Amino acid sequence: MSGKISATFGTRKILTMIQQQHADRDLLLMQANATEDRYMLLDLSGEKTVFSSPVSYDVLLSKGNEDWHGMTSFIFMDLPIEEQKVFNSKFSAFRAEYEKPNGLKHFWVLREAKNNAAFVIVTNWHSDSEYAVWLRSESFKPFAKYLTPDFDYHESRYAFVRSLKS
Repeated sequence: MSGKISATFGTRKILTMIQQQHADRDLLLMQANATEDRYMLLDLSGEKTVFSSPVSYDVLLSKGNEDWHGMTSFIFMDLPIEEQKVFNSKFSAFRAEYEKPNGLKHFWVLREAKNNAAFVIVTNWHSDSEYAVWLRSESFKPFAKYLTPDFDYHESRYAFVRSLKS
């Protein structure tokens, strides 16, 4: 995993075409769980993005086996400067004391490259039900405070569709 990833959004047809045009890249096509016609293409190469309208992120923390099959949750939040230090220490502690919750394959903490206040927790799971159990667990408790409108919280869940590299 590189220190940067980029994402773009569109129809399956357009994103598949981009994926085929750049078959040398590690591009993952993912479908939103909430709607059939919403797709995302992730560029995991760490190179300058090939997307014309990317959202780019710095990878702050990465742990686990990057198997994208299953359900992937993206938890978005905006954190003021004073809260960023608290958030980072909570995730550093989580990583150091890492006892992998059942079903968790990997997790990342990302920060948007153009907005230092915008953070994303990315987790990949074998199933939705294991993710739901984690959200109610002791290991998630330190992060639950961020799942509120106070931190502009929103979440998207995606399922892996395909990668030309797999």
